[in-house]
Amino acid sequence: MGSTLSKALARARHVLTSLQAGVPVEKTVWGSPAGKKRLAKRLVAMLPAHKTYVEPFAGSAAVLFEKEAVDVEAINDADTEIANAYRLIQKLTPAGFSKLKKLPWVGDEKTFKSLYDATPKGDVERLHRFLYLTHFSYGKLRGRSFSPNGAGVEAKTLARIEQFAPRLKRVKVYSGDYEKVVRQYDGKDTVFFLDPPYPGYNVDVGEGDFDEERFYGVLKSLKGRWLMTYGIRGKLPGLLKGSGFVVKRIRTPRTIAAMRGVGGPSVLTQLLVSNYQPAAKALEGSDDFAVDDWQPEESPDTAPFVTTTALLKGVSPDDERYVLGVVLEPEAVDAQGDIYSAAEIRQAAHRFMQDFGGLGLMHQMRVNGHVKVLESYLTPVDFALGEVQVRKGTWLIAVRVLSDELWGRVKDGQLTGFSIGGTARRLPEASTETPPSDTPAADSQPEAA
Repeated sequence: MGSTLSKALARARHVLTSLQAGVPVEKTVWGSPAGKKRLAKRLVAMLPAHKTYVEPFAGSAAVLFEKEAVDVEAINDADTEIANAYRLIQKLTPAGFSKLKKLPWVGDEKTFKSLYDATPKGDVERLHRFLYLTHFSYGKLRGRSFSPNGAGVEAKTLARIEQFAPRLKRVKVYSGDYEKVVRQYDGKDTVFFLDPPYPGYNVDVGEGDFDEERFYGVLKSLKGRWLMTYGIRGKLPGLLKGSGFVVKRIRTPRTIAAMRGVGGPSVLTQLLVSNYQPAAKALEGSDDFAVDDWQPEESPDTAPFVTTTALLKGVSPDDERYVLGVVLEPEAVDAQGDIYSAAEIRQAAHRFMQDFGGLGLMHQMRVNGHVKVLESYLTPVDFALGEVQVRKGTWLIAVRVLSDELWGRVKDGQLTGFSIGGTARRLPEASTETPPSDTPAADSQPEAA
């Protein structure tokens, strides 16, 4: 489901079947859907010598926990709950830790919902609520939905606190807008690691409100050195072209374990940007880290997908949470300027039911178990469904929404339609180049409903 009920047909999803299970991503104290634990060692090796270190977009602070401490260190997060959790860990006494051990740490939906609705007053109880909801919520987003994968599983959070809490002792923790912290610590001996929200990715960490032009202005004004990871969508990649900054493209494989909860393609592509030249050795490629120079072939200022066809049914409690909507319409221009033929739509619809059948939310986290596909079909003729004209060859999907949270978002208009998502190489019309075999042109998978 996405603001357009998730652009759901990922063209390259077939590669998931060939992925090995791999080693699960390790966490720091908690995991994050946009965390950098997998890349932390690489990123630390790229940092220049410094006396002050700042992470203005901390999240799980994977890079901080990986690097050696320096004289002055500060982290910040716009999410006050994250910042408060770090402060509570800093204050945690041996007696408090013993008390924390006695609280529930096994995944249980009843416990989860009780904690979600609770407002604990004690420091230990507040910390437990944050850590429990973070670990067992769907996609690690602390939403109302319990992840069924966590049922009966004991969290390893207590061991992680013992391992990582000492590293936080001298770190200054802030909450609020990143620029205030950046200005406070900027200087010639300062190094920043920047991992801001990535507009266009919808991981629910503030990407929708992130002002890329203001952020670019801050980057240009900094006296200290900075290293940044960023997505390939949004306005900032276009602004970086010709900026004089060092811009690389990095690609890392993602195992099924790494994608659990947030979904996405099997290879994660990001930009690695800095206002200095990182050590050449740190940029060497390997089996799990591909790096090359990057220049956008065209402006990557891709606006989020917009709803073109509203949900056709499903906003009344009388219909057993039944939702019907258009996934793809033949010969209609979508928000990206693409057009799909009836044959391509037929192939995508059949591939979805044959090989996938799973749904995703906002192009990221999977919602299998929270939404069930009831119907998927191609319309044989033109017809009218209520006030909506449905064209022959249109792909329709009907689902039942099981999750109370998602159903509430459908009813209040936050989730308004189905959409598609995918990866492909856009070629000039005259080009005869064949797209690479791992980037098929028409294979698609609905992710969300």
